[in-house]
Amino acid sequence: MWEDRRLKDITEADLRQIIDAQLEEHIELEYKSALYSGNDQGSKESLLDICMFANSGGGILLIGISEQRDANGQPTGLPDPNAQLGLEIPNPEAVLLAYDARVIANIQERLPLESHPIPVVNNRHVVAIRVPNSMSKPHRVSHQGHVYFPSRRERQRYEMDVREIKEMVMRTASRLEEAQSRLMGSFQGMERQGAISDLLIGVIPVFRQNFMIEIQKPEVLQTVCRFHLGNGNFVQPEFTFDGLQRQILDQQFSFVQVHRDGLVVAKVQLPVRVQGGVSQFSPTAIDILLRSFVGHCSEVYSSAAINGPFLLSMILRPVEAIQSVYPSGRGPFDEHGGRRINAGVYPFPVMEADNLNEIDKVIHPLCDQAHQMFGRRSSPNFNADGVWNLRGH
Repeated sequence: MWEDRRLKDITEADLRQIIDAQLEEHIELEYKSALYSGNDQGSKESLLDICMFANSGGGILLIGISEQRDANGQPTGLPDPNAQLGLEIPNPEAVLLAYDARVIANIQERLPLESHPIPVVNNRHVVAIRVPNSMSKPHRVSHQGHVYFPSRRERQRYEMDVREIKEMVMRTASRLEEAQSRLMGSFQGMERQGAISDLLIGVIPVFRQNFMIEIQKPEVLQTVCRFHLGNGNFVQPEFTFDGLQRQILDQQFSFVQVHRDGLVVAKVQLPVRVQGGVSQFSPTAIDILLRSFVGHCSEVYSSAAINGPFLLSMILRPVEAIQSVYPSGRGPFDEHGGRRINAGVYPFPVMEADNLNEIDKVIHPLCDQAHQMFGRRSSPNFNADGVWNLRGH
C-alpha cells in the first residue's frame, strides 16, 4: 500500500479512501485505535509489532484508526467508518522520535523505519509507520532481559520457533545471493555492439519470482512507454521472450528491458565526443542517466505492485581511453579536464535499497564513486545534505 509514495505525502483523503473501501487488515497492514502506552508493556508491544513486519514481508502500521467489533466485542480487522479518525496528540513528532529510539535501542539488526504523523480534521493525527521487508532478517527484540523473534501470519503476530529462525537465515541469504547473481548475470549477457562505449544499469527485487510482472497489464505498459533516459518521447515497447524491451535515446544500441521476474536493466550509449583528437566525456551524464533510470524503475514497480527491497548496480564499459571534462565555473561553455580512464570494464558495487522512493539517497553513493573514478572527491550534483541540485533535472 502506497509503495510509490512517501508517508509524508499521504493525506486524510487517502486514509478515508481505505476506510470507505473497507480495506481489511492483512499481513502487511495493521490498524490501532490508540498509541502504545508509555509503560514497559506498551514499549514491548510496539517493538514486537514493528519487528513482526520486518520478519515477515514488511508492512504499515496505522495508529489512530479504529476497527469494527463483532458481537463478542472482538476486533474484526475492518476499519470503523463511524469512529472518529485520528488522535489528539500535542506533539506527534516527539512520539515518533520516541518510537524510533526504542527501535534503535531494542531491535537487532538495525532496522530503518519511515514514519509520519498524517494530519486529519480537528487538529488530530494518524501516526503511520512503514517497516521495510528487511534484507537483514531475522530481527530480534531485546526487552527487559528477554529476547523475542516475532513474525506475522495473516492478521496475527506470533513467535517464531528455532526451526523457522534457521530457515529464515538461510532463505534470506539465498535470496540475496540469487538476486545479485541474476543482476550481474544480466550485465554479462549484454554484449558490446560496435565500437560504442556504454553504461549498463540494473535493478532487481531481492524477493523476485517468475512472472512477478504482468507485462500485459495496461499500467505496466504505460510506465514502460514513458521509460526514457534523455528524451521525453513516448515509445511503444516490444514484447520479447523475457518480457518487454523499449528503445531509448533514439539510438540503435540503447534500450531498457523489463523482465517478467522483476529485473529491469538498461544499456545506454555514453555521450562521448572527440575534440582535438581526444575522446571526452562528462561524468555528470552518469548521474543524470542513473537518476532517471531509478525514477522510472520506481514507476514500473509501483504499477506492478512490487515492493522492495531492491538491489542496484551498474557497469561502465568504455571502448577507448576517455578524458573527463567538468564545467570550470567561469562561463557556461568553459570546461576543464579531469582524470583519464582507459578502455575496459568498470563494475560498481551492488547497492541495497529498501525502496526507490528516495532516489537521491539511493543513487548518491554510486554517483560519488563514478566521479571518484575521474579524480573527483564526490559528485558535484548533490548539495551538502545529499539532495540533487543539478539545474534542469
